[in-house]
Amino acid sequence: MNCYDCHASEGADTAAVAVCHGCNSGLCPGHLRITRPVVHRVNGTGVSHSPAPARQVLCATCHAAAQGIALPSPSAERAERAERTERAERTARRSPVT
Repeated sequence: MNCYDCHASEGADTAAVAVCHGCNSGLCPGHLRITRPVVHRVNGTGVSHSPAPARQVLCATCHAAAQGIALPSPSAERAERAERTERAERTARRSPVT
């Protein structure tokens, strides 16, 4: 399995080392985010959470969504970068060479 964010943003085939808990995409070490949520249980009266926080692996998109932050998708970033490159090439072709 390869990292989805590497493939979507750069077209690279980077090996995934984890899977996002939110969307199940493969993630490389550079794109994963690790959170430590407290696990709550319905337990009547008394302690209703685990004494130690759990470990949760998320991609940047799911992590931002959990924090309430909007991020552009990796494929949108790739399309925007391609558009900027194309515009620069068109400008270079139009300008006279001296």
